[in-house]
Amino acid sequence: MTEKDNRPVNLNLLTISLPIIGLSSILHRISGLIVFLAFPLLVWLFSISLESEESFSYLQNQFQQLLVFRIIIFLLFIGFLYHVLAGTRKLLADAFGIGETLKSGNLISWVVFGLTFLISLAFFILIL
Repeated sequence: MTEKDNRPVNLNLLTISLPIIGLSSILHRISGLIVFLAFPLLVWLFSISLESEESFSYLQNQFQQLLVFRIIIFLLFIGFLYHVLAGTRKLLADAFGIGETLKSGNLISWVVFGLTFLISLAFFILIL
């Protein structure tokens, strides 16, 4: 006969204090979902740009004139960039044991967040 588990259960993610490694892991999964869902849109835009010189110019003009289009591309870039950097961190941990301790895992998670911020800032300045 099993005993009833009396440990408290807290399912509210807004009240849980996650460590930076946990937050990084959750955001990596969310960014992977966003990249997966955005992939058909990006393939469609790429196919339009390759149809002809006029269609490429049309997309280029839309990108320069429509702020919403630039914001969408910027947000997709941030999601893809974060997913690649966090995935690289995960691969380094799995393959070479880099970042497996709590201290090094925290440091590398902060590095991933910092690189994502700096590269995103540079891309934001580029597309202004």
